[in-house]
Amino acid sequence: MITLSTHEAINRWFTTRGFTQAAFTKGKARITTGSGDAMVVFRLRERPGFNTWYKSVDQGGLIVFEVAVTEPGIRYEGYCPLLVFGVWERKLAFKEKAGGIFAYRAEGWRIAQELRAELERR
Repeated sequence: MITLSTHEAINRWFTTRGFTQAAFTKGKARITTGSGDAMVVFRLRERPGFNTWYKSVDQGGLIVFEVAVTEPGIRYEGYCPLLVFGVWERKLAFKEKAGGIFAYRAEGWRIAQELRAELERR
């Protein structure tokens, strides 16, 4: 059974790992990462029925989890957003052995494994 404590536990799980819950305005959120002349702006779109959590990581990357807590159970999708040429929005899947400028995809994969293990314990 899904209870308020389930929602609170999910919120706590993400916040203790440095994630922030996205605040959407008219279904969109803009997240800025990096600093100085190396700033990157990501656009996230609200997914109905899901709470969106994000974490800024090295090299201006972003790790995103969309989480739905419903009666059948907890569903989630994790990805790293990418804005190609400032126009095309892409969702890059986490990848266990990602390297180079996409090493943060491996961090996302590791966090997704931790989340999966936590959900299996519940």
